[in-house]
Amino acid sequence: MTTLMNGIYLIMLIMLLWITYTDIRSRTISNKAIVAIFVTSIPIALYHHNTINILAALSFLTLGFILFNFNILGAGDVKLISALSLSLTPQQIWPFLWLISVLGGLIVFIGFLFFRRSIRQSGVPYGPAIAVGFFLACFIT
Repeated sequence: MTTLMNGIYLIMLIMLLWITYTDIRSRTISNKAIVAIFVTSIPIALYHHNTINILAALSFLTLGFILFNFNILGAGDVKLISALSLSLTPQQIWPFLWLISVLGGLIVFIGFLFFRRSIRQSGVPYGPAIAVGFFLACFIT
């Protein structure tokens, strides 16, 4: 891997750590952070796969819009999943979704055990599950 790609992965990691922090603290994911993830996803996809997974990104936006309208998932979470999916291959998408589900379930479980009031008032921060799920899907598959 080139130094440039290492730098891009470092930027992605820093942005995902920031998103995780802000999602836990305020249950928000800024649009600026989503744009940064989107911009860093493109060179990652082109470097590793020579293509961008636009179909997955648009599918997640469409499905996410429905989930958002039913208050199942936040808009920032939907945009984050969509932006990250640009850099994943079709073979990485299902592990990515599975990891988000498992890690999100773990966050819900821990949240209800230790932070019940906060979870009930503010909801569940899925940003951490999405961030960890992305890196695991990238490096496991």
